[in-house]
Amino acid sequence: MKTSELLRKYNIKLKKSLGQHLLSDDRIAKKIVEISRISPSDTVVEIGVGAGTLTEELAKTGAVVIGYEIDERFRPLLESRLSRYKNVKILFEDFLKVDPKTFPENVKFVSNIPYNITGPILEKIFKTKFSYVVIMVQKEVADRILARPGTRNFGYISALSKVVCDVEKLFDVSRSHFIPNPQVDSTVVLLRKKKDVEDFEALSFFLGKLFSKRRKTVRNNLKDLFEKAETILEKFGIDPMKRPENLSLEDIIKLFEEWYSWRRNSSKKY
Repeated sequence: MKTSELLRKYNIKLKKSLGQHLLSDDRIAKKIVEISRISPSDTVVEIGVGAGTLTEELAKTGAVVIGYEIDERFRPLLESRLSRYKNVKILFEDFLKVDPKTFPENVKFVSNIPYNITGPILEKIFKTKFSYVVIMVQKEVADRILARPGTRNFGYISALSKVVCDVEKLFDVSRSHFIPNPQVDSTVVLLRKKKDVEDFEALSFFLGKLFSKRRKTVRNNLKDLFEKAETILEKFGIDPMKRPENLSLEDIIKLFEEWYSWRRNSSKKY
């Protein structure tokens, strides 16, 4: 049964406030699952299950599938659609309130992310022991995740994603494959973890400060973090008049590690 028919059958009207744009094309769901290379031994988490189009394709892999859906109205629909898959568990709760330690090591996240909370969801995922993430997001959000240093879109979420992961664009998805049609197309992005972050909260805080005033120079933004920002920039040969988006990823990591070391030996708390 088509997604539109399922929504009518269960009398579900999608809520704009929840960023609900449901994938309606099974072929796209299959392509996402195929490219995710999921094996029966994997544990896969989906955030924003909706009508279960992607969930059902994930279930067919034989992996343990844990789906999060905040909207209880989908319960009857999902219980009916997924009843034959014993490897699927749907939790009707807010993923953002789940303890990251809940998830097993090397968990994989494969999701059509709710449009209005992409940033917070990525931050939550990065706190888990994940191995990789395959997400479908609005194209403009994907552009920010994929943005390279020195480009206009390079900012907090770009830097955060690239410090933690190797990031790759997989393919675009037309807005016509969603119900209701969003105003922009979507992009499927792969984020493969390249290293564990010792203190994710510290990294997130540092990058948030660094990119908080995009029109200001690196020196000005770092003054809120370092007592001797100018000295630190000189140490690494970084032009203090640069803007944050023009820093290389290597320079950002150096600055973070220097700040983090200083903070650990300082009485001040972030």
